[in-house]
Amino acid sequence: MSSIANDHDVINSLPDTVLCHILSFIPTTEAVATSVLSKRWTHLWRSVPSLNICDVNLDDLEDYCRFNDFVYSVLLARNNTSIKSSIFNIWYDDPHLGRLGFPNVIKWINSIVQRGLERLEMCVGMVEDNLQLPISILSCRTLVVLDVSGFTVKGFSSVRLPSLKILRVQDSIFLNARDLLLLLTGCPILEDLYACNLQSQSEDSLSYQECESLSLSKLIKAQMPHTFCHFPLKALRNVNELCIEINKVYRSFDEIPTFHNLTKSKLHSINYNWNLLVQVLNHCPNLQHIELSQGTDYGGGKRDNDQENWVDPISVPQCISLHLKTCTLWYFRGQQGELQLAKYILNHARVLQTMKICCRDSLKKERELSLCSKVSPTCELIFHVFRFHKEESLSD
Repeated sequence: MSSIANDHDVINSLPDTVLCHILSFIPTTEAVATSVLSKRWTHLWRSVPSLNICDVNLDDLEDYCRFNDFVYSVLLARNNTSIKSSIFNIWYDDPHLGRLGFPNVIKWINSIVQRGLERLEMCVGMVEDNLQLPISILSCRTLVVLDVSGFTVKGFSSVRLPSLKILRVQDSIFLNARDLLLLLTGCPILEDLYACNLQSQSEDSLSYQECESLSLSKLIKAQMPHTFCHFPLKALRNVNELCIEINKVYRSFDEIPTFHNLTKSKLHSINYNWNLLVQVLNHCPNLQHIELSQGTDYGGGKRDNDQENWVDPISVPQCISLHLKTCTLWYFRGQQGELQLAKYILNHARVLQTMKICCRDSLKKERELSLCSKVSPTCELIFHVFRFHKEESLSD
């Protein structure tokens, strides 16, 4: 009993600012519930610097009305107090409730973006369709981190996010590649970009002038798995880590920049376009870690150009001969071009420590590769047989 009392005294001895900081990590429903603990706690939740609406699933009108009343009462009770961080994770099981409720979500967002909001995570959806991203988010000058999922991004003419450093957009739809370009143009100090499973409603291609206009000079990390719309590689030239569907975003008129800072790269779905792979490697002089996936669908289905073989380049890319330490070949089938690529790397990568070959079935060519000469005396060749799951994709 004394131990419990002592713990209680320790908590109550903490200043209000520390208690509010602790409460900022839990859902707002739980933070509000602490008001019954004592007189001191009655209004403490109103000063918590976050609004966390987490894991809300609405499937009937009664739940919907109760939820709406709760959020409105919280915002009203907090008046215009600062909200630094917010999470909205809401799912409408009934499309009618979604159409009825999402205008309220927009009002809540419009309110909190004016309160010094620095971090926003949003995943709001319903069964039938993606909802439109609230436009007010795109002009929030205080936002540092933005994480949105499951939205249609449209209806904006400009983006002003001068403080944004981290942007995560996934499972979302853009009208065209230009809208994605416009979004990024409005983030001048962006450092970390994660764009996963983005779709474009039109098959437009950016012009040379549009590609030249995008400069993400502060960007150091870019991950764009399962994103198939045209994107200028030049905008990514300063990154030190890159994950991309290279043959889906690249166009022949694009310039492949020199990635001087790039040390870690994941290149997805090359589809046996060995010439493009060599071009990219020649522009990554300091690359140390690479993961390659040649398949069109991460381990299943038909592949294009199955008969195309690897042709040794005239000169060995600098990254392979001088810097490459680890190489992973995903969804390896043992086809001739793949074997030639693996042997080429083993024959020329002087400081290679590990080559890992991942396949869905036991590889008949394992012995052939095991006996292949390796220029690196410390190189270890690892074969890994796995069952494919979506979460095992290279975006992990």
